[in-house]
Amino acid sequence: MVSRRDILRSIGLIGLGTTAAALTRPANSLAAPSARTPINTFQRWNGQPLARITGEYQRVRAEPSVDSEISKMLARNDVVRVKKVVKGQQVFYNCDDWLETKYGYIYASLVQPMYYHLPEVPEPDLGDGRWAELIMPTSEAFRVPDPSNKDASADLVFYGNIFRVTDLVTGADRKSWYKVREIYQTIYIRATHLRLIPDEEMAPITPGISPENKHLVINLTEQSITAYEYDQPVWTYPMSSGITPGDTPEGRHWIFDKRVSDRMVASLASDEPGFYNLPGIPFVCYFTMEGVGTHGTYWHNDFGRERSHGCVNLPNEGAKWLWRWSDPHPPVTELYYRPASLLQATRIEVIRP
Repeated sequence: MVSRRDILRSIGLIGLGTTAAALTRPANSLAAPSARTPINTFQRWNGQPLARITGEYQRVRAEPSVDSEISKMLARNDVVRVKKVVKGQQVFYNCDDWLETKYGYIYASLVQPMYYHLPEVPEPDLGDGRWAELIMPTSEAFRVPDPSNKDASADLVFYGNIFRVTDLVTGADRKSWYKVREIYQTIYIRATHLRLIPDEEMAPITPGISPENKHLVINLTEQSITAYEYDQPVWTYPMSSGITPGDTPEGRHWIFDKRVSDRMVASLASDEPGFYNLPGIPFVCYFTMEGVGTHGTYWHNDFGRERSHGCVNLPNEGAKWLWRWSDPHPPVTELYYRPASLLQATRIEVIRP
């Protein structure tokens, strides 16, 4: 078994006069909102100091307007420091936020907000497995823990991805890696890049309220999702539903399948139109047999207008709150969970008023 001292040495904490505590972040650094979040608490940018470019490229402007001079071009997955958020041209109807950087201004809808996190101290005692959240902008996953073997490269994974880790191993590079269990495969990710999520962060928010006294309303016109208890709204967030009418089906549905994390794949081959393969999607609540559900999103920050293939895209913290609030409440040890009866499930009304 790998000892804790071996782990600390492998990430350079022994011999540098640095303690493990100095590199750990607060347990709630990526936590969901509080149990009774007031209505309308969403902010597109909430003080995060870093931004990851999510599109193929991003033009940086001299002023917060698309009419101003282009001062720099950034590529997908470039990371920049954010000085502050300013108001500028409303490029899309749902956003007039621009981010000031040392290069100029970038439009806030097209980048992922990120906090800064120091490397995590790997944990050898994982029991039957733990859920873990990626804290680096990106990290490369491998089919075997050997980064020199490029044929073993499996994925590029992203800040906010969640994975089920089952074992801590020493890789061919003598570094610590977590073995990650997905439903259909096993991959390996650098252990220092993942924060283990305490079970209490995923505990039910209102377990004393029965399913019949809760429901959700997804408003396709307003691009919002609202939670109700006893027919009173208690929480709301902007979201992004399907671009094509009907992709997010109107009508009454129930949450029948919940997953802390899922890999979402469309089409059968990478050269087919519309293909995507998205790992580690956090806090998924499926409500149609066609695979439409609510979930966290790390590939845009454009909530409040249609954006998806049909699912309801939410900021990760909003998806986490909704997952904890809604019924059923799956054991956190399960990769997926389906209730025995819809009487145990939260009702969803998808409307277009």
